[in-house]
Amino acid sequence: MMWEESRDNFESKEFAGVLKRYKQMLTEQRTEFFDVADFEFIADQYIDKSQFTNALQACEIALRQHPNSIIVKIKKAQIYLSQLKLQKAVHLLKHLEELEPTNPDVMMMLGTCHNLKGEHHRANKYFRKAEQNAFEDRDELLYNIGISFIQTGSYEEALSYLRKALDENPDHEPVLYDIAFCFEKVGDDARAIEYYNKYLDIDPFSESAWYNLGIIYNRLEEYAKAIDAYDFALAIDANYSAAIFNKANALSAIDRFKDSIATYHDYLVIDPDSVDAHLYLADCYFQLDDYENAQVYYDKTITMEPNCADGWFGAGLVMLICDKPKKAVPLLIRSLEINPDCAECWNALGKAYAALENFEEAKSAYLKALELDNEIAEYWLSYADLMFNNNLFDDAVNILEDAENSEAACAAILYRLAGFYIFMDNFESAKEKLEAALSEDYPSHVDFLENFPNSLLIDWVTELISKYSYLGGESAPF
Repeated sequence: MMWEESRDNFESKEFAGVLKRYKQMLTEQRTEFFDVADFEFIADQYIDKSQFTNALQACEIALRQHPNSIIVKIKKAQIYLSQLKLQKAVHLLKHLEELEPTNPDVMMMLGTCHNLKGEHHRANKYFRKAEQNAFEDRDELLYNIGISFIQTGSYEEALSYLRKALDENPDHEPVLYDIAFCFEKVGDDARAIEYYNKYLDIDPFSESAWYNLGIIYNRLEEYAKAIDAYDFALAIDANYSAAIFNKANALSAIDRFKDSIATYHDYLVIDPDSVDAHLYLADCYFQLDDYENAQVYYDKTITMEPNCADGWFGAGLVMLICDKPKKAVPLLIRSLEINPDCAECWNALGKAYAALENFEEAKSAYLKALELDNEIAEYWLSYADLMFNNNLFDDAVNILEDAENSEAACAAILYRLAGFYIFMDNFESAKEKLEAALSEDYPSHVDFLENFPNSLLIDWVTELISKYSYLGGESAPF
């Protein structure tokens, strides 16, 4: 801020020993004279460390020695503002406004007080006065008005002042950073990236800027760029835990599960009690079919956080995949007690009941999954398979016909319908569905043949597959 002008001289010999002398005076409970610049320096030293009570004490002592000092009174108002003691700040600032009605610092702080109180009309009135009366350090004043709007979440208004500040001083690093931050908040990722890069051109060793870039790239699903940005942040600060965690997430997003696992382990060295890190580690092991380690970390997750629905769900899936449906059921039920709206978990519970030949329970679970989300083909297929495997063939077909007319419609449903119709000797419908499936997704015919191997004995089936083979990258038959 403009009142921080004197900080340019903090390293000068003029202030050498000032703080030490001041502290010694307090310890010995005596009075010693300091000039206004000394007190300003002393207060700023405490403000920089957020020791506002000590800073305020320095101002009180200063005003006893310099009762008419506008500089000290402004500093005192600044401290009240930093402490969010808005009523005290406004009271003092209104007094200062009477003394110096054109002081831009006073106008700016009054605007900030009203902004924080939600009185935006009054705030803007004072901000305009501050801008009109600022002839020196205009960039700093405009920047601080922008920060005031950031504090209240008014990012568009913040941008208008920050851009003015940048016009005044194109090399103002904090302005570049906060412009990028505001663009990020308003959802303009391209401009946010542009300004973070401008900032990094000036200060390439800002780990927070690299980290923020990584967050944006991650959101844009440009995971390789996100990982590079996190790596730059970590090159500057190897213990930047948020960068480690988000790098692990990005690695997982591009199926680099082994690298992700190693990075999550790095994160756990810093934050060994992280429930999310344990859960995501388990998920990575699960994706690698390392069910033993997946189970270990799912168990750790639910031990640390018994109400973690995803932890119970993951543990249940491991049991289901390892052909232990009886053990899977209570785990999946516990997950649904915590999060009853998880369609995927209901579908898994249906599979577990189906494996245990509990038809009614399986049917109920599948119907619940579809009630929650009828746009997932797997849920329709699971339900239809239950009916088919229990000799309810017409029901199985009707379910998939409904699915074909829903948002879940896809080649997998057509292939399964074709298989059901073949089994029921309805070859006309089977041909129609199989041809439609092959034209939409030829490579998936492999799954069709695996599910219905006897169809290879039917000439028209092999002829249709041969007809559409060129869609799978092979030569078209003649």
